[in-house]
Amino acid sequence: MSTRWRFIALIAAPLLVVAGAVLTQAQSASGGGGTLTRGIAFYGPYSGAQYPAAGTGVVPAGSDRSVTKVLLPAFAIPNSGGGQDENHVVVTIQGHYAGYWVVGAKIRPFTSDYGKEAGKLIVWLNKPAPADQNIRFSYMTFGIFND
Repeated sequence: MSTRWRFIALIAAPLLVVAGAVLTQAQSASGGGGTLTRGIAFYGPYSGAQYPAAGTGVVPAGSDRSVTKVLLPAFAIPNSGGGQDENHVVVTIQGHYAGYWVVGAKIRPFTSDYGKEAGKLIVWLNKPAPADQNIRFSYMTFGIFND
């Protein structure tokens, strides 16, 4: 191999590595680290989101309702950024509380216009929690991709 080709290879290799890193960063910043499968998006790691998309919450003692700030699921959709993507959630009570169940859960806003990253998760129980006991729940958000 001639000196000329060695010099070209020595210059080209770092340029390709830097270009690959820049391209990877640009792709990951354009729509979260989620997975889009058959029009349904699930949150994924490495999105840098400030708010949780899955986790736990609490219905306070004496209340039948909980409000938690969450990442809007549409922000987990890879390469999203338009349309009216729907925000959905699945909620389940952690443990067993005799006579208690989740009667409703929703995310507000229901559709994302990409103007804000966070929304409210509202969870309702069938009756108020006991006056001396919180009721914990788990949740996982997901989005329906309508673009």
